[in-house]
Amino acid sequence: MTKRLVSAFLLICMLLTALPALAAATEEEWNASCSWVISRDTTLYSASFRDDAATSTDLYKFTAFGTISAGSRVTVRSTSGSMREIHYWSNGARSAWVEDTAVRWAGSSSADDSTESGVSTGGGAASEKVKSSGVWADLPVTMEVGDGESQRVTIEQLGTAQSIVFDGRQMLTVATEDLHWETEAPDDQRLAIIHAPKTGKATLRASASSKAKSLGQCMAGRIVVVLKVGTTFTRVVYDGKEGCVLTSALVLCGAVPEADFSSATLSYKGRTDSSATISVYTATNARRKIDQWRVGNTVVTLGESGSWTEIEIDGWHGWCKTAYLE
Repeated sequence: MTKRLVSAFLLICMLLTALPALAAATEEEWNASCSWVISRDTTLYSASFRDDAATSTDLYKFTAFGTISAGSRVTVRSTSGSMREIHYWSNGARSAWVEDTAVRWAGSSSADDSTESGVSTGGGAASEKVKSSGVWADLPVTMEVGDGESQRVTIEQLGTAQSIVFDGRQMLTVATEDLHWETEAPDDQRLAIIHAPKTGKATLRASASSKAKSLGQCMAGRIVVVLKVGTTFTRVVYDGKEGCVLTSALVLCGAVPEADFSSATLSYKGRTDSSATISVYTATNARRKIDQWRVGNTVVTLGESGSWTEIEIDGWHGWCKTAYLE
């Protein structure tokens, strides 16, 4: 009984913070009032209370009933284990649960909360408000928009095939080959995948020296922007932070043409609506696991090797068993 009361109290507190969004009459008003965003196409779940819940982090059991697109603005109501309860817009405010990793803080999308930034197009220079989307904001990136024109964007999630960008108004899933940034690397080396089979990570350093200050760790399987390729060290941008990584810890590559990739859905025994999770590894037959993703998630497929498929999901590059893909 005590657990139910605590859960109810938390739900009321979260709901009070969402009241401005719930009062929205149009989708535009809704988007302007929400401070969270869905970072990838993901599954929507309904929840029922578990009478046998052991802890407050395992209050509910979940049932898949639909999907929500990357870039959708939402409010967050509560959490349970690795899940978050959200309000989203679908001809009015609706409630559902999604995986915790599918929700990202974005701040208000209203113009008053934006920061000033230049945006150039093929039709001439222009200046308009573009909201900074986080650590990637300092990397000047443009996106082809047709007829020889380009637009300034910020990267939200980087892939060799597809990336998620913010164009100042909305989140977009685009082909990475349409994105451009200043680099001294050739086209077939302007991206790289962190490759560290022994340790699972590589050190990002402030300069091209093993004695330079460490800026953090780059995890195996992450995709990075390459700025300059060197014999020993290569300058990259990892999750928006610029630094140098040992060239031997990178698999250099270019953007994958749209004709060379497709999509699939993670599944287990033919089902995409269960609580099962699928493991993704750094290489075929590798022991080192990148992470696990719940079935129902969409992945980009890049090719097959034996019983394995090369995939990208949520900014990670790896391999999973082909049998787990629909």
